[in-house]
Amino acid sequence: MTDAGFRTGIGFDFHRLVENRILILGGIRIPYEKGLSGHSDADVLVHAICDALLGACGLGDIGIHFPDSDPAYRGISSLELLKKTCALLDANGFRIVNVDAVVLAEAPKIMPFRREISTRILQAMQAARPQAFNLKATTTEGCGMIGRGEGIGAMATALIERRPPDRGRAS
Repeated sequence: MTDAGFRTGIGFDFHRLVENRILILGGIRIPYEKGLSGHSDADVLVHAICDALLGACGLGDIGIHFPDSDPAYRGISSLELLKKTCALLDANGFRIVNVDAVVLAEAPKIMPFRREISTRILQAMQAARPQAFNLKATTTEGCGMIGRGEGIGAMATALIERRPPDRGRAS
């Protein structure tokens, strides 16, 4: 029996805000006095998307495929990790239907960068339809680590589907 049809996945990531780091969200530099701490560029939005996609096709999470113990990923653009994640989906016979994501941050405001972030993520996913990615942002109304400005989080859901077999390719 084949594993046919649609599958969903969820992803969540959180990183502390620290001095002397550039803030990267959705593959772009966001002007802010702090950046996110991490082994790669620490892009919580893209990390959550990768986890949602990997989870949807049952391939674990970002830490399994791109461990922070591997020097190859030190400082890497998370968009490169997203491209590699999408290649894994493709190799396993899946295609992305859509990804819906939300950034949780008191500051900076993310929505002025929505169009540029969406463009970068859609390009990394090689998505032909703009509806394949949706971005939202919210605060925690001053509550918790996010509300105190100590970090930024992101959540994502992904819907994928098994690609129909190519007629010229062995199943």
